[in-house]
Amino acid sequence: MSLDAGKIKGIAFDAYGTLFNIASIDFLLEQLFDDRARQVAAYWRRKQLEYTWLRTMMGRYKDFYELTRDALYYALEATNTSATEGQVQELMQQYYHLDAYSEVKGALARLKGRYRLAILSNANPSLLERAAAYNGLDELLDEIISADQIRQYKPAPGVYQLAEKGLKLPAENLLFVSSNTWDVSGATAYGLQTAWVQRGYSTMEHLEVAPAVTASNLEELAELLMS
Repeated sequence: MSLDAGKIKGIAFDAYGTLFNIASIDFLLEQLFDDRARQVAAYWRRKQLEYTWLRTMMGRYKDFYELTRDALYYALEATNTSATEGQVQELMQQYYHLDAYSEVKGALARLKGRYRLAILSNANPSLLERAAAYNGLDELLDEIISADQIRQYKPAPGVYQLAEKGLKLPAENLLFVSSNTWDVSGATAYGLQTAWVQRGYSTMEHLEVAPAVTASNLEELAELLMS
């Protein structure tokens, strides 16, 4: 699939790993858990993702904040790491203050004049709104769209349909952007044009769908779209 840039009128961005750097929590993890921090982080992030899939398949929805807290409890137990409720709360609060990747604000500002821009994320609205405001992205976004609206998580097709409803554009006029390979696959399968932001080393899924374009960061993608 190749990018048909001329049709694009709106762009929906995934949040975590695409706009916001989850690794910005790592400093606090290291302060709290020292040499166990990396192991806790790995379990936490993997289980957070697994819980979105499991809860969607099981039909047992919890919002993303609660799901993420459950994943943290799992990570602490799996690594035999002790933490107080105060420490758990402190870690969870970091999700409201995640740092955006360095190029994100400039890239969105460049795209703002030509395209309608949105976040499309599994996270619940309060997490997204506060993280966007913390990084000064709220003024650049036309919509913040959460999977919480339908109580399912990506890659359920209904979540990607929310981009059409939120931006009031049909799929053929939308570009979905994510660093997560499974997310790109889900959006492509739904029928959106997709861009994969390949941050670091990763490999695209073998699911018979492929992104229309690959970029190393959002600045590179903005350059391509604005050329």
